[in-house]
Amino acid sequence: MLTDASKLRFMHTHYFDVEGNLHIHSRFDHSFIKHIVIHFIWYFRYEHFLGDSPSQKLNYIIALASAATHCVLLEQRMTTPSVDPFTGLVHYNKFIKILEILDNLEGEDKIALENFKLNILEVGPSQMCTVVEGDDDDVIM
Repeated sequence: MLTDASKLRFMHTHYFDVEGNLHIHSRFDHSFIKHIVIHFIWYFRYEHFLGDSPSQKLNYIIALASAATHCVLLEQRMTTPSVDPFTGLVHYNKFIKILEILDNLEGEDKIALENFKLNILEVGPSQMCTVVEGDDDDVIM
């Protein structure tokens, strides 16, 4: 069972040295997770979901993106792929565990996550999908 932030290594920017040791460069700052969150909120125009206090709602979206990423990476390691739709129990349980960890972070981990969320809120609106009207058709850019 996931009990602390160290279990969320896939959300950190990290590398392995030649001896196979894991080195975490920065916590809660993985560009892939950030891209998924920003794309979901602003590119698909769900920014209204954030409301007046976006911090907790960002935790939901980060947990969702992280659960999807974790499960995809886990499936890549399987010899025989298993079919479990994203709405399946495995994904739901992973989402709940990740959300629980995010909600209970303390100290440097909490600060790192808050900085990650602030960066998402700063960069996100610049990624908003816009509709440009043409002569006959609307073109999505």
